[in-house]
Amino acid sequence: MYRGFMGHGRTHTHLKMTIQPPKKNPTNGSYSLALNPPVSSPRLVTDGTKWILTSEWSDWASSQRSSLIGELISHGTWFSRPPRRDIIEPLFAPWSGKKTTQGVEEFFCKSPEVPGSGSAVWSLTGLTMSATAITPVWSIEDFQESPEQDTISLFGDADTADGSEGDEEDEETKEIRFEDIESASPATAEPTRIRNREWEARKFMAKERVREARLKAQIADRMAAKEESRFYTLYGELSDNESHFSEYDLTDDENESDAPSE
Repeated sequence: MYRGFMGHGRTHTHLKMTIQPPKKNPTNGSYSLALNPPVSSPRLVTDGTKWILTSEWSDWASSQRSSLIGELISHGTWFSRPPRRDIIEPLFAPWSGKKTTQGVEEFFCKSPEVPGSGSAVWSLTGLTMSATAITPVWSIEDFQESPEQDTISLFGDADTADGSEGDEEDEETKEIRFEDIESASPATAEPTRIRNREWEARKFMAKERVREARLKAQIADRMAAKEESRFYTLYGELSDNESHFSEYDLTDDENESDAPSE
């Protein structure tokens, strides 16, 4: 079991990324490990409410996490017992991955606060380590705010399409009224279906029932062909005054006529 850090060991200066000796947080008993120098991530975009994960960032995060695990294992003197990879890795969870039933990748680690709409670089400044988890510490750098969207204008600041200042009558003639523009989507378009976990489960079960029914039909067809072949082998062809096999096929009408009357 992990029991905490002991003492300060040597850092590996030959690595591009170096973990500084741990410092204990007296408020909660966790340990802070700073990176010197901090490591910058690929640039991420935010819509003002959340960060947009990219595959480039996920690949970078996976590589950094692997390097950090190796660094922690190399500093055995920081721990009460020499750390093992099978103990460190479960504590140091991946920073992103597939989280939803649709397989969409999301952030697993705690993201830095969204500063607004735009793009920025996440700076990995260190790690926080407790007996239950190892988590990255982020700061925001090089935030670039998205330019404000101009009001709708088809012809720029000019009053007319050719850039001339036409008279008031021409302006009224060229004015576009949004209520006159037809909707681009067809009137008969199907409403958007909201898919949730329950809906996906029902779809999966229905699909399995279809597959099962098709399998049973294939098995029945092969058994019928096998029995028919056995009949011809033992008894030969049917004579003209004998019923054909197709006459024994059940239909809905025959099922209703054969059903006992009450």
